[in-house]
Amino acid sequence: METQTNSAQLQALIPIVDRREHARVCSNIRCVVKTRGGIGEYGVADLSTSGALLTGGPRLRNRCPVIVLLRVPLYPEVRIPARVVRTGVDDDGRPAIGIEFVHSSDVTEDHIQSALLSELERSRSDGRIADVLHS
Repeated sequence: METQTNSAQLQALIPIVDRREHARVCSNIRCVVKTRGGIGEYGVADLSTSGALLTGGPRLRNRCPVIVLLRVPLYPEVRIPARVVRTGVDDDGRPAIGIEFVHSSDVTEDHIQSALLSELERSRSDGRIADVLHS
């Protein structure tokens, strides 16, 4: 007996493809977010030159303008204007906030790219770069 497969069943079988334009780095990156209402500290679960996914801090409103101070190990702090584009919860039920960076020039994007490369190199070396720099 032949079974009929509907469109929803087919969609469930198709793997989800990551269609993001920019590569992501997940590591020990933290940030401070400044709003008109105050300051909060977050973990950065996902980071690219166009935005980030923040976790572990206070909730923010959608479309809220913010200033993000990225704190990447062994890299100078990067200050970036941004806006909240998505709010929800992560897999652990903690608040998760998607932000989009608002670049006023290519310089900011270049700083983020350099910070990403620095953290990627550091994380791939199991922190040995830090040992060499501090010896």
